[in-house]
Amino acid sequence: MDPLAPRIEHFLRTHLPDAEAVRVVACERSTEGFSQETFVVEADVMRDGRTIRQGWVAKREPIAGLLEPYDLEPEFRVLHALTDDPLPSPPTPWFERDPQVLERPFYVMERLAGDVPVPAPGPSGQGPFDDAERAQLLPAVIDTLARLHAIDWRARGLDFLGDPGPDAARRELTRWESRLAATGFALDPSLAEALHWLRAHVPAVPIVTLVHGDFRLGNFLVVREPGSIRLTGILDWEMVHLGDPLEDVAWCISPLWRAGTPLASCLCPPEEFVSRWEAATGHRADAARLGFWSVLALVKMSTIMLTGLRAFQDGRTTDLRMAIFDNQLPYLYAMLGSVRGWLAAA
Repeated sequence: MDPLAPRIEHFLRTHLPDAEAVRVVACERSTEGFSQETFVVEADVMRDGRTIRQGWVAKREPIAGLLEPYDLEPEFRVLHALTDDPLPSPPTPWFERDPQVLERPFYVMERLAGDVPVPAPGPSGQGPFDDAERAQLLPAVIDTLARLHAIDWRARGLDFLGDPGPDAARRELTRWESRLAATGFALDPSLAEALHWLRAHVPAVPIVTLVHGDFRLGNFLVVREPGSIRLTGILDWEMVHLGDPLEDVAWCISPLWRAGTPLASCLCPPEEFVSRWEAATGHRADAARLGFWSVLALVKMSTIMLTGLRAFQDGRTTDLRMAIFDNQLPYLYAMLGSVRGWLAAA
């Protein structure tokens, strides 16, 4: 049981006024997520004399991490606004900034059923899915992404995220350039070249939608049953913003998440994923825009790793997972060179 369990129990008790009793029976910190501190909680909740076990997940702002500077409130506000939407996002009722509660800002969401397949080759070398699972999961993933991009963000009150209009691509490039500069590291030549190319090829964006920012294998929550698999949730909304829906498409089909296969997020060939998204949304995946976002995806991941590495080298975190980025970055730079056409694709 995590030492924060009594505080979380008190928080739940005060936020469930209809409950006669609340008792946390399990509270463990998850080691799967890198960007935020995540606590998986189970509690027995008594109402009308009956006790039901309920699950929640608390996400707390870290002292230092991959997505500095942190502000969990925009992410919470998006998830809270989508709580009653059929989109498979976790219902998220509570946000707390008071440091007296858990020391740092956090929000609490309901725990959804399922497990998270990771983008790793697995024993077969074919990623976490077999052919039958891919055939079932792919339509659900495409449908979910299309529904996400069809959300009326103005009606949902999400205009606080800031409508970038046609300058969505330039805004995102500027955002990630700023984060990269904040790391203080000298740029690898492949990264410097990619930034130069991106600045020269910023596209105008014809449509602005809600963008998840991290829609890909590793953030899909699934339930496996004999002979079937179903998508139950999309997790990790830390990078949610308003922008070009092709940013999500390019991120999901990136080589980052193929786990050594030729398949976008281990589901299907990238070209098929794009065409299915086009059919589901009625939007056209302009090749130039998609190319821009494909390069920026690798710049973003490089920046995320360098941010974590800087936090570790500065002593602001002792998380050894940040230290291994030093060994992973050369592979990432090679991948960037491949996408830019400087190296033959693996």
